[in-house]
Amino acid sequence: MRALPKGDVAALGTTVATTVATTADGRKLVVRAGVPADARAVRDLIDAVAAEPDVPLLATPGSIGLRDVKGMIGRGARDPHSLFLVAEVAGQIAGDIGGAGLPFGPSAHVFEFGMSVAAPYRGLGVGSALLEETLAWAGAAGFAKVVLSAFPHNTRAIAFYERHGFTLEGRRVLQFCRAGRYFDELLMGRPVGPPLRRGV
Repeated sequence: MRALPKGDVAALGTTVATTVATTADGRKLVVRAGVPADARAVRDLIDAVAAEPDVPLLATPGSIGLRDVKGMIGRGARDPHSLFLVAEVAGQIAGDIGGAGLPFGPSAHVFEFGMSVAAPYRGLGVGSALLEETLAWAGAAGFAKVVLSAFPHNTRAIAFYERHGFTLEGRRVLQFCRAGRYFDELLMGRPVGPPLRRGV
């Protein structure tokens, strides 16, 4: 990861430009840094997505509490290698995205994230707005690669990420146990900076 002046390092964790756009159905869409006052709405959003019958998230309803969400928001505000954004549609929290640089030194150039969009707001550009802001931030922060994981049955999410330049990098079989059911994990990634050169 490239070195940044001290002022920039501090700013990366605390200053994220607010982006204003319009959803596909004409409503105002705002993407901004999460703040503590968002925690309850974000927790409720994650619970609602986690409760969907097609299991789009690893989290189960109630497994992520207010303290957890506040922790993610706080890290996004103070850690220059972390990010937590929310999307508002007409003043309502419609989605969130958060992640951090990998802590393992040789993988410090990699940013890993997860995203949730509430069902009523899918297909309106909310996920794209969150992801595009995150990709821009990760590149400016000096990361060279962005990664995520998805369940193989979540074909809608996989197709979404592929449209945004992500490719399938691997599959870990029976990697997760969720409510007594075992699931494979798909690994996806894409570069956000200059092309990386393979060592061998």
